[in-house]
Amino acid sequence: MIKTIKKIIKTFWLFIGFIWHLLKIPWKYKKSIWYLLKKKGLRSVKNFLFVKYFVTDEGGEVAVLNNLIKATKLSSLAPYPFKIEIEHTTICNKKCIICEHTYWQERQERLTFEQFKQIVDQFPKLRWTNITGEGTGFLNPDFLKIIEYLRLKDISVNFVDEFDFIDEAKARKIIELGVNCIWISMDGATKETYERIKVGCDFEKALSNVRMLLKLKKELNSPFPMICFRFVVNKLNYTEMPKMVELIHSLSDLGEGTKLEFVGLLTFKEIEKYYLPEIPKEILEKTIAKGKNLKVNVQFSHIGKSELPSIGKCTAWTEPYIMMGGYVLPCCAVLMSNKRDFLRKHAFGNLYQKPFKEIWYSERYKKFRHLVQKDKSPVPILCAGCRAYDTKKRERECGALKEI
Repeated sequence: MIKTIKKIIKTFWLFIGFIWHLLKIPWKYKKSIWYLLKKKGLRSVKNFLFVKYFVTDEGGEVAVLNNLIKATKLSSLAPYPFKIEIEHTTICNKKCIICEHTYWQERQERLTFEQFKQIVDQFPKLRWTNITGEGTGFLNPDFLKIIEYLRLKDISVNFVDEFDFIDEAKARKIIELGVNCIWISMDGATKETYERIKVGCDFEKALSNVRMLLKLKKELNSPFPMICFRFVVNKLNYTEMPKMVELIHSLSDLGEGTKLEFVGLLTFKEIEKYYLPEIPKEILEKTIAKGKNLKVNVQFSHIGKSELPSIGKCTAWTEPYIMMGGYVLPCCAVLMSNKRDFLRKHAFGNLYQKPFKEIWYSERYKKFRHLVQKDKSPVPILCAGCRAYDTKKRERECGALKEI
C-alpha cells in the first residue's frame, strides 16, 4: 500500500514537472518568438512552437506525442510523418576516425535540388527536417537552394556541420533564410585531440567560422540559427569534456536554445577500439558542475548509464530517415553502422519506386511499428543490436525476426 501511494505521488510530481516545462517554453524562447512575430507573423510563431512541443530531435524540447505513444504503447497514434531526416550527400573530403565514411567503399553521391524536391513534396504537413548525410553539406552545390525551398514553406531546418566550408556569404544567407538550428560537430576541446579524431578538419578554422556566424547574427539582429554543439565521446577525448564546457562558454553570447550535447559513440567493427562503455564518475561530475557554474546547457545522450532503455520505449521510428537512393529507414539510429548494403536490403521501400504514403501505410511498415512497442514480441531485424535502445533482452526471450 505504501509503495502504491509513493508511486502515485511520484507520478503526480512528474506530471506537474512536465506541465511546468511546457509552460516555460514560450518564455525560454521569447526573443525568437518576438522576432518571428515581427518578421513573419503568427503562423511562423505557431510552427516554431509546434516544433518545440512535438519534435524530439534537434531543435525540439519535449516531444509530447512521442511521450504519449511511449506511455500508451499505441503505435497507431503516430500520424503521417511531420518530421523526417533526409540524406542529401555522402560527399566528404575528411577521414574522421570514428565515421563510417572513412571505412566504406560507397560511391560518393548527392541529391540534386529536383531529387530533394521530389522527396520532400511527398510530406504535405512537414514541419521539421534534418538535412543530413554521411558527408559535408556545403559540398553539395544545391545545399542552400534546398534550404531556401524548405524555408519558403516555413519548415524548420536543422543540419550538422564541421564548419569548414562555410564563409561569410553562406553564413549571411543561412541567417537571412532563418535556419532553425545548426549542430556543430566538435569532438575535441583542444587542437591536438580534435584534429586527431576529425582528420582533415581544422580546429582554429572551425572556431573562427563559429565566431564569424555569431558576429553576423548580432549584426543582423537575428536569434537564428540556434547554435548547438555535439561532442561524440570516446576513449580519445573523454578527459576533455569539462574543458569543452569551458570552450563553449568562451564563445560568449550564443543566444537562445544553445546546448552542448555529449553523445555516446555508435560503434561498428572498425571503431570498437575507441568505444568508452561508461564515463568515469569524476569526469561526468566535473562536466555537470562546469555546466552549472558557467551556465552552459549540458546534455547527455546514450552515455553516462550502464544500461540502455528498453526498445519498448523507443519512438525514434516516428521520424523516418530517407537514405541516399530513396531508401526508407525507420530512424537515424540504424545509420553509422557501416552496413549500408544491409540497410538497402531491409529498407521499407524506395521513394523513387513507390510513393512514401504507400510505404508508410504498408502492412510491413505497420507491423514493424507495432512490434517495436510490444515487449513480448520478436525484435525487428532493423532494430536488432540497436545502439540507442536495449534489444538484447528481448532477443534472448523472443528472438529477432529475419524479415517482417
